[in-house]
Amino acid sequence: MKRCLLGLVCLFISINLFGQTLENDRLALIAIYNRITDMYTYYPELSNWAVRGNVGDSPCGWYGVTCEGGRVTKLELSHLGIRGELAPEVGNLTALTTLDLSGDGVELGCWTGELPTTLGNLTNLEYLYLSGNRFGIANMAVIGSLTKLKGLSLTPLGPIPAEFANLVNLEKLYLGTNEAIGSGEPSPFPVFLTTLNKLKELTLVAQLEGALPPEIGNLSNLEVLELDRNLALTAPLPAEIGNLTKLRRLSITQYDITGPMLFPLENLVNLEELELRSCNFTGILPPAFGNLTKLQKIVISGTKLGGAIPAGISNFANLTHLNLQFGSFNGPIPDLSNVPVSGYVNVADNAFTFDGMESNIGRLDQYTRQAPIDAAMEGPMCVGCIPEIMIPYAGGTVANNTYALFKNNVLISTTVGQNYLYLDGEGIYRAEVTNSLVPGLKLVTKNYTVIKLPVTLVSFEGKSENNQTKLVWKTTEETNNKGFEIERSTDARTFETIGFVDGNGDTKEVKTYHYTDPDPLAITYYRLKQLDYDGKFEYSKTIVVRADRTNVNIYPNPAQEELTVEGVVTNEAVSIFTQTGKAVVVNAKLSGGKLDVKDLKEGIYTIKIGDVAKKLLIKR
Repeated sequence: MKRCLLGLVCLFISINLFGQTLENDRLALIAIYNRITDMYTYYPELSNWAVRGNVGDSPCGWYGVTCEGGRVTKLELSHLGIRGELAPEVGNLTALTTLDLSGDGVELGCWTGELPTTLGNLTNLEYLYLSGNRFGIANMAVIGSLTKLKGLSLTPLGPIPAEFANLVNLEKLYLGTNEAIGSGEPSPFPVFLTTLNKLKELTLVAQLEGALPPEIGNLSNLEVLELDRNLALTAPLPAEIGNLTKLRRLSITQYDITGPMLFPLENLVNLEELELRSCNFTGILPPAFGNLTKLQKIVISGTKLGGAIPAGISNFANLTHLNLQFGSFNGPIPDLSNVPVSGYVNVADNAFTFDGMESNIGRLDQYTRQAPIDAAMEGPMCVGCIPEIMIPYAGGTVANNTYALFKNNVLISTTVGQNYLYLDGEGIYRAEVTNSLVPGLKLVTKNYTVIKLPVTLVSFEGKSENNQTKLVWKTTEETNNKGFEIERSTDARTFETIGFVDGNGDTKEVKTYHYTDPDPLAITYYRLKQLDYDGKFEYSKTIVVRADRTNVNIYPNPAQEELTVEGVVTNEAVSIFTQTGKAVVVNAKLSGGKLDVKDLKEGIYTIKIGDVAKKLLIKR
């Protein structure tokens, strides 16, 4: 009987203690409620809070309240538009593991005032979500005492306190604002946060000013990095982002600094989601972008990135979302058969042609509004002549294309499967091209003004003589002709001016002009730039002249220390190969016609000068 009575007494005491503890939680919740409600505000979600209840009532089951083991362990009142200050009694909820008070911004409703210092009593707290509010910074350091925190979101109104370095268990950190109205105050990113080596997710929204420190690369376990609307950044993002090889998601939006991505994107081989939206990144995607084979979602929209889509994207077996809208991408669209038909592909508002669209049309959700395309103007190859043909660079299969030619905004011809469009004298021309397999897209050329210029060039020729290039050209009519600049190039793309020949002003007589290039290249491209006195100019066709190779000599042969090479231009490149084809001298430059060969071993070699090859014996 005594044992039975003792058991009943112990049970009564434990129930009484249990009730008092939960009662303290209830009273704390009521105190919080009383600080956030007033006669002008009604929160229907909190209608089941029995704030006028009786002692011993259970708060378990109230909206946003979760209990375990007879205590309140979670309080989740996110995005309710609550206005008010957080009561200090929140510190009595000592069993809390989650406190979510995420707000909706200044105008839609948020918490204000200072954080209660009693928040430091919540030593069991693992998740604290306070973003979207306007808590002051006076007591913000108290968060640094909550060392069990794994998740934290905050809209700071000032610099992050150094005490946050104590949050060694933090796995998810959100700093900034996600509401439409109201935000935090940008401040430099605290370098001490890069010592939190358990951090897996880092989001910085409208938060950063200055520079993101290179130490960001020390967060080796980071799997998510989101940088959004950090308009106060004044420095490029650090190259060390490329060290975050565990990243699964990288999102950078509204990044205003213009320039190339300094971090090696291709290093992030575990990326599953890549979002670069409304950023001023310039340049092209690296060819090694194709190494990111785990990508499932790619959004590169509203950037200054361009060039071709790396072909390796065709190997992304998990890709379901590709958005390249509002970019400068061009070239053929690679095979997208790896993207499911149910996926999403948007390549609109770029500079694509029909190349690659025909075969991918079943995968393309949006592809319209491409940039104006170029066209070639062909005909008599002379200055002053009117071209006769326009060839639009529309891509795709010509047989599937319909070409409409406009002169002075009036349609003058339509052809199907024939891209040579015949011009009709002087005027302003453009072409519009459609493709039978790519409905909804019309490619339009730039406008081309065709006029007869005042100089008629009927011939332009060049030939190599005695290691020099002789250029000759003729005109049949000249008006206001100041003269001709002579330009040359090694690749027919980049030209330099090497001379000038005066013109004859106004004449209807045949005139012949000469120019000698005393120091040509092995293969040289030439063109003329005809200049008028009023500043107008026009280019001739481009011609190519190869240096004369009939008198190339090398001596002494056999050679020991030095080799003399005759019959080549001064800056000619020389290469030497072994009998097995191994290059031992690559693109060496002659110095006064001499080449140093003292480092070559004895034996038989092949010396190559341009397209001339000769045997060379080294013997000592």
